[in-house]
Amino acid sequence: MEHLLLHPPLADPTQPYLSLPTLKAALRAKGLDARVVDLNLEAAHWLFQPETLRGVARQIGSRFVDMNRSQALDFHGAREFRQLVQARPSIEHAIGADPSPVTVFRTRELFYDPARYAMARRHVEMAFEALSAAHYPYQFGFNVASHGVLPWSFDLLEEYATGAKSPFTAFYESWFRSAAEWDWDSGTMPNCDLDETAFVGISVVFPSQIPEALHLCRFLKARAPHVFVALGGPGIHQIAIHLEDELKLRLLSFVDGIGVFEGEETLIQLFPKLDAWRAAAGIAPTTSSTEVQDAHDDAVARARFEIVRDVPNLMVVDPTTGAPHVGPRWTLDLKDAEPPDYSDLDLDRYWAPSRTLLYAPTRGCYWGQCSFCYYGLTETATASYREVPPEKAASELGQLSRRYGVKNVYISCDVLSPKYAVKLAEALIDKGVKIRWSSDLKIEKYFTPERCKLLFESGLRSAAFGIESGSDRILSLMRKGCDRATMTAVNRAFHEAGVATEWMTFTDHPDESVEEALDTVRWIEEEQEFIDLFIVGQFGLEAGSHIAQDPLRYGVRKIYYAAGDELRLYALFTHKNGRRTADANGVVEREIDRVASRWELHPYPWAGANSTHHTFLHFLEFGPRAFRTHFQRAQAASRGALTTPPVAHIAGMREKPRFDIESIAEKEREFFAEYLHRAMYTTIPARRAGSGGPDEVAPLSSADYEAAVQAAGIVRPGWKP
Repeated sequence: MEHLLLHPPLADPTQPYLSLPTLKAALRAKGLDARVVDLNLEAAHWLFQPETLRGVARQIGSRFVDMNRSQALDFHGAREFRQLVQARPSIEHAIGADPSPVTVFRTRELFYDPARYAMARRHVEMAFEALSAAHYPYQFGFNVASHGVLPWSFDLLEEYATGAKSPFTAFYESWFRSAAEWDWDSGTMPNCDLDETAFVGISVVFPSQIPEALHLCRFLKARAPHVFVALGGPGIHQIAIHLEDELKLRLLSFVDGIGVFEGEETLIQLFPKLDAWRAAAGIAPTTSSTEVQDAHDDAVARARFEIVRDVPNLMVVDPTTGAPHVGPRWTLDLKDAEPPDYSDLDLDRYWAPSRTLLYAPTRGCYWGQCSFCYYGLTETATASYREVPPEKAASELGQLSRRYGVKNVYISCDVLSPKYAVKLAEALIDKGVKIRWSSDLKIEKYFTPERCKLLFESGLRSAAFGIESGSDRILSLMRKGCDRATMTAVNRAFHEAGVATEWMTFTDHPDESVEEALDTVRWIEEEQEFIDLFIVGQFGLEAGSHIAQDPLRYGVRKIYYAAGDELRLYALFTHKNGRRTADANGVVEREIDRVASRWELHPYPWAGANSTHHTFLHFLEFGPRAFRTHFQRAQAASRGALTTPPVAHIAGMREKPRFDIESIAEKEREFFAEYLHRAMYTTIPARRAGSGGPDEVAPLSSADYEAAVQAAGIVRPGWKP
C-alpha cells in the first residue's frame, strides 16, 4: 500500500521545501518509501486557473447583490460588505491578467521584466484579497491564513476544518477523487487511490499551513478511516510540545499521531507496523448498541496504542490514561544522513523560471544563545548543532546538481558556523562543484575579507545576516556575541567580495528605547551602499526562547496569551518600563518607511524579501544592487494606480453599492483602535477547566469579540457619520 507525504497550503509556491524529500531519502535508504506531494503547489495552480478565479468572482458578486439589498448591516455585515466592494475590481484584474501571473513567473523573459513582474505580483495579491472577501472573515495569502481578528482557538479550527469556509475544499475533492469517480476519458491517471493508501503524513512548516493541514486531516479521515494520518514538521512540533495536556488531546483529535522532534526514525519504525495497526480494527460490530460499539472502539484504541507506543518521537493518545504519550526521544547523527530525494517533484512546475533545490548540511545552531530565538525541532532555543562532514556535503551538492539539472541551491539551515561555511567552500572548490548558493550566516570576526572572497569563489552569491539591532547595549542584552563595529566591517567585506548582503533586524526587544530602535534604522541608512536588502521586523515573544525561560532578566514582568490563542502562537507580555506610546511607534515606523523607500522591498515570497528564490534569481541576473536599481524602472507598475479592469461579465461586479464604504471603513478604524488595545493589553482571569494553562489571558476570545461588536451599532444605506 502507498505512503504519502504532503506539503499543505498555504506556503511558498516558488521552490520545493526540504523536509519531505529528506524523509523520503531516509526511508529509501532502509528499503521503505513514500511519495512526496507538494499539495501547496498543486493548490496554487488550481487556484489561479481562470475558471477557479471566475468561481471566486461569482461568489463575491452573488454575496454582494444579496447584501446590497439589505435594509441594514450589523458590524460584521458592514465589514464583509466593504471587503466585497473593494474585492470586485481586484478579482476582475486577476481574471483579466494577460499574461497570467503563473506564466510571468515561469517565463524567463517576463520574469526579469520589472514591470511584468510587478504586475504579476500585484495580480496575485489582488486574487488573495478577493479570495479573503469570498471567505469572510478569513484572510489568505501565501504566508497568511488567519481569522482577521481572532487568534486560532480549537473551536475556531474545528469550525474551519469542516471545509465550509476553506477555499480549497473543491480542490481536495478533485485531487483525491477515487478511481470510481475518476474521469478516465481525460487520458490521465488518478492522483492517488486512498483505498490503497496506508499512511498520509502532513508536514507543517509555517503557521499559515495549520488551518488547511487540520482541514485536510478531517477530510482524509472522513474519506479513508483506515489510513494512519499524522502531522509533523516544525510548525506543529513547536505547538504540540508546549501545549498543556488538555489542548494536546484536542490537537490529537484530528489525527492518529503527531511526529515531534525529528521524523526520520519515526517513519522508519512506524511503516512496518501499519499493517498490524490497520488490522487491529477487526470487524466492526453488527449491532447498533452504543455500549457494544464503545467497547469495540476502546479495544481497537488499546490494541493500536500497544502497536505504536514505542515508535520514537511519535505522540499518540494512551487510551488507558487518556493522556498524550510520546515514544522514546531520537536524534539523527548527521554523519549518517542521506541527501534529499526530490524525484517525486516536478521542479519545473514551481513558480520560477529556473530550478532550485534546498539542502541542509547542518541542523541546529552552533551559537544557540540569542535571547529571542526559538527555532527548529527542540523544546527551547535551537536544536543541538550537528554537521554533515563538509567533504560529504560538497559531494552530495555536486550529485544533486547533476541529478536534477540544478545550479542554484539554498543552504537551508538554522545558521552555518563560520568555520564550517569556509570548509564547505573549500570542499566545493576542491571538488569542482559549480553551483550558486545562498544561506543564513551569523557575522563573526572569523569572516575576514580573504575568507569572504573564498566563499564567493565557491559560489556564494547572497547571505542573510541576523543583524538584529544597531544598539550595542541591546546586542549585548540579546546575547548576540558581536558588536556593531564588527558587523559593519564584516558586512562590508562580504559586499565588496561580490556577495549580496541581506539584513534581518527588528525593533521592540524588551528594554529597547525608542532611540535604540532608531539607531537600527539610522545604521541601515548609513550603510545603505553595502546593504542590498533588509527587513525591520517587530519583536515577537516565542515560548521556547531564553526570554520566556528567564523573563525577569529582560525586565519582563508577565507573559500571557489571548484567551483564544490556544495554539500559543503569539505570546504577549508586560515590561517594567511599560509600553511605547502610539506616537513613539509612529516615529519609528515613519523612519523605517523613509529609509526603505530607497529599496524595492516586498513581503515573502516575492522578489524584494529576504532569502526567497525570486530574490536570489534577481541577484544572479542583475547583481547585488538589483533592488536599488532594477525595479526603480517600474515604479508605475509596482505602486501606481491601476486602470479600470476588464469587464468580467459576472453579476454584481459593477452594481453600485448602496452603503457608504468610506463611512464603514472609518467606523472599523475607530472600533479596532479602541477594542484591540483593550483586548490585547489588559488581562482577565483565565476561564478553563483543569490545570497547566495560563492564570491570566487577554480578552480576545470569540465571545469577548462578539460582546464588543454588539455595541458597534448598525449601518443603513447611505449612512454617514
